[in-house]
Amino acid sequence: MKHCVIKLVIPVLAFTLSASAQEQAPTEASRIDVESVIVTAPKDRPERQLDDFIIAHAAPSPYLRKIARWKTGICPITMGLGPKMNLYVTQRIIRVAMAVGVPLDSHEPCRPNVAVLATPEPQKLLDFIRQKRVALLGFHYRPQAERLATVTLPIQAWYSTATEDFWGLIEADLPNGDLGYGVMSTRGNIRRFHVSGSRTGDGLKSEFTTAVIVVDTNKIVGQEIGSLADYIAMLALSQASSYDTCQDVPTITNLMASGCGADMKPAAMTDIDMTYLRGLYRMDAGSSFLGQRGSIAYEMKKDLGGY
Repeated sequence: MKHCVIKLVIPVLAFTLSASAQEQAPTEASRIDVESVIVTAPKDRPERQLDDFIIAHAAPSPYLRKIARWKTGICPITMGLGPKMNLYVTQRIIRVAMAVGVPLDSHEPCRPNVAVLATPEPQKLLDFIRQKRVALLGFHYRPQAERLATVTLPIQAWYSTATEDFWGLIEADLPNGDLGYGVMSTRGNIRRFHVSGSRTGDGLKSEFTTAVIVVDTNKIVGQEIGSLADYIAMLALSQASSYDTCQDVPTITNLMASGCGADMKPAAMTDIDMTYLRGLYRMDAGSSFLGQRGSIAYEMKKDLGGY
């Protein structure tokens, strides 16, 4: 399945390169070293606010309707921001991944499965993906493709997933093509999964196979590279229901949200963001969606204290 992922991603990277004939020269802001900056949020936060954040951020995957995470080692690549900034963003994703327990691809060089693509024409890029590499949009039904491939945010992510059953067999969650638009397996037969039979979860797991994060360079002017890198890292490692709604807790996910006060828009990841990611990668991936969300909440409250 890994070779299939590369066949999907490489043409998109090539398209991005051709769209950017000449990269911008690195600025002074891009020359600073990557630092693991974590902003500690105050402890006097109502539990309800934390629960609302978890509910808003923990999005179920489109096919299995469970919270997806990385099981295959990630290999991020960033293009379109200039050489120094590209490296900064890529390294920040890796450092956050290491801090929260996300596996890394150990091959050198590794094959990209997390692509951060900065472009002044994001919709043109998404039109190309929808026409040529629709699997990168993730599982969806055919009438949903145009809406799904519409750029609505300054920084937006699309994820493809696979389902692992109780026996460890993995099938890609295909969106279309000759395999029945998501209902058939990669072998051409009806998808069947081995389940656990447990009351708390069927043992099926949703796993990311690719993440494509598109940055509209027209809409990030004035943003600090450190804040952008942390925001992108959160997108690369987790899938949220919405990034355009302000959460009532200080979180890097509020960076691009409208209606947020300065106190809710930290300059870097907060303890809320980091404990969420740690909880995500500690949870039982085979439990039910509500069980997964409850597990993340338990881990967060245990690590944060004061709840």
